[in-house]
Amino acid sequence: MTDIVLAALVFAHVLAAMGWLGGGLLTTFAVGPNLRKLTQTASLEFNARVLPNMVRFTRAAAGLTLLFGLALLGYMYSQDNSYFSSTSGTDVSVGIVLAVVAAAVAFSVTIPSFMKIGRLSGSALEGGQQAPPQEIMALAKRARMGSVIALLLLLVTLAAMVAAGVS
Repeated sequence: MTDIVLAALVFAHVLAAMGWLGGGLLTTFAVGPNLRKLTQTASLEFNARVLPNMVRFTRAAAGLTLLFGLALLGYMYSQDNSYFSSTSGTDVSVGIVLAVVAAAVAFSVTIPSFMKIGRLSGSALEGGQQAPPQEIMALAKRARMGSVIALLLLLVTLAAMVAAGVS
């Protein structure tokens, strides 16, 4: 029975982490660069209608990754607390710290910036504007920087977790 619990927690944690990392990769390398190629009106439409949904997905994936990660950590610690003094345990600990820092960046910089872009774009569209407000450019730069930093931290986290699984 305990192996089923461990497998379910690992599966849920990895699935949520894939969503978080995949959403970050999509936003950083596909959506962001191509958004600048759209007309100003199309960009406002995208920001107002699609961006909030993407941010909600990323927020949920990041939150579930942390939730299932904590559940997994607690379960593993209750089964064998000597694991964390091993090489694999050290790799997992490094991954945990990096994931928490990535989440802090995502929840304090990236997500709020993207949400404000969505709100400003929606307000601009309702007001009949066809060009994005000037504030959006500064927010987009902040969101992009936060997204890249969080993404790099997540990639190093992934490497640490893979190293833990291999050793």
